[in-house]
Amino acid sequence: MSKLVERKVEGKPVELVIDKREISNKTKRHHVKSLKFARNLPVICNNCPYRSEEDGGNGICEKYERDSVCVIRKDIEKAVDLFQERNEGKILAMMESEFTDNFEKLVFFQAMENAGGELNPEVTKRINSMTNLGKIISEIRTKKETIQIKETRVSKGKVEEIGRMISMTQESAEDV
Repeated sequence: MSKLVERKVEGKPVELVIDKREISNKTKRHHVKSLKFARNLPVICNNCPYRSEEDGGNGICEKYERDSVCVIRKDIEKAVDLFQERNEGKILAMMESEFTDNFEKLVFFQAMENAGGELNPEVTKRINSMTNLGKIISEIRTKKETIQIKETRVSKGKVEEIGRMISMTQESAEDV
């Protein structure tokens, strides 16, 4: 919402000016196009800070669905297009089966590469795609990340030392 501000200039009377710098969040909505450039979007929509306001987010994401995967991320969007499914459990099962099938093929191609004695760029592409698929599966399985910071102060005379211990825990789907 625009705001009227008094502008004072020496030698002139005070005048009212519209201050356009302050606009409320409701009129300045972000679109999904800008979320494509957001960093660290989670794989699962339930963990996203941009989810709907009823579920504890800020309500920016227009493609939010409860208990589904994020289609704003390009890597997940490709998997959703491939499997025609957005449900978290179903897409995880499909991705894991594809991972195991392709892993067996990859082992065979690596054995052929070792027997030939030359590096094959096709095998390198397959290794990279398998690594990316494994990372996505790991992200979907990881349900919750918790970071704890403990601060201790030790005073000896006038000297104070501050030590911080940072620990990170991850809960997987099997732990919950």
